[in-house]
Amino acid sequence: MELSHYRSLPSELQIMPFQLRCMELIGLAGPKGRFYRFVLAFGWGTFVILLPKSVLGIGSPRLDAIIKGFAELLFEGNLFIAVASLIPKLPLLKRLLHVLSEIFTQVTHDARSKDQCYELICEQNSKIDKFCKFYFVYCCFGPFVFCIPAMVTSYVRYFGSAGNGTDSNETEQLLFELPMEQEFYGLQIRTNFAHYHLFLAASLSAYCVCSYMSVIKVLTLLIMIKYSSLAYRLVAIRVRKLAELPVSGPKQNLEEVMDGGDELKMSMVKEVVDLHKKALEVTDLVEEIINIPIAMQFIACILFWCMTMFYVSTNINFNLFNVMVLFCLSLIETYGYSYLGTELTEEAKTVGQVIYELPWYEDSAQLQRYYRLMIQRTQQNTGVTAAKFFIVGIEKFEKVVNLSYSYYLVLKDVLDSL
Repeated sequence: MELSHYRSLPSELQIMPFQLRCMELIGLAGPKGRFYRFVLAFGWGTFVILLPKSVLGIGSPRLDAIIKGFAELLFEGNLFIAVASLIPKLPLLKRLLHVLSEIFTQVTHDARSKDQCYELICEQNSKIDKFCKFYFVYCCFGPFVFCIPAMVTSYVRYFGSAGNGTDSNETEQLLFELPMEQEFYGLQIRTNFAHYHLFLAASLSAYCVCSYMSVIKVLTLLIMIKYSSLAYRLVAIRVRKLAELPVSGPKQNLEEVMDGGDELKMSMVKEVVDLHKKALEVTDLVEEIINIPIAMQFIACILFWCMTMFYVSTNINFNLFNVMVLFCLSLIETYGYSYLGTELTEEAKTVGQVIYELPWYEDSAQLQRYYRLMIQRTQQNTGVTAAKFFIVGIEKFEKVVNLSYSYYLVLKDVLDSL
């Protein structure tokens, strides 16, 4: 995916520059010859985490460990599959960048709109850039925070037993703490000190890959929804500027409008109609790109939160820390999609309300037809969906939370009866 057109914009108007640099670094953007980087990273994460868990199993007979391991597999599997699903959508992402670039250029090309639109774009870009960098730093520390407590606890157990004069046979039976519950290609990672360190080194590198995949997935999806909302805000600003122009009067055709000296307003109305059409195209492109990953996230969250609640209700120990790290990440991600989905729907409806508030009844019939076209467009349901099943919003997030708790109660009753 070439980025030459996108980079032709002024720096303050460029679209998600930090995120595109991250995608370029891993091979999902930029020269096609770099795609091998993504293949290597994806393959390493699959080899260390997904394949052992799904094929070799959890490696523990305890029910709580099995549930924890399956919940971790669900979290990581959803992450990797969602990122992989974005690869066929890269041409759509390129088109999305192109349309947004056209919108930004169109609303900032003259002094008439530069004050509000230009400042709004710069403000949103600044906030997006700060959030991206914060999330990136957070994900950089995530793998180490995930592994270090397990390593420290294992060291305390190992050297504590050695200092107490425990013989080697008993030392080999010590159970080391694992960051995640899984087997690892026949190695005795729970009891053998050397095998444990080999697994820990491989896991740490794989968790770094997972963190980078999280940066690609979460930030890309969130930013695209945010830019779609921004497009409607820009349209609303241009619509409000129409109210500052004098009314055209009750003229009935285009020739009379032109004869009456209303060329400026007619051109502005046509420009606004074109901007609204492009904003709708942006939403359609975002929907096409992210509807499958969004649907997977909501389904995975229901199951993951259900199993997490069961584990928390039965275990208050060291492993609870790692479980809650994944739980918080999943919670923030799902809530972010829901919140921005609601914002997108509201901003799209605002365009229709702003148009209706214009003194459109005082304009010519030709202009009224343009107003009616835009109002008709705003009457359709606008937003991002989860695989076309429902429009993502805060109310759906609340239903996911309630459904997860209901499934947790059913799971608890079933397992208690066994």
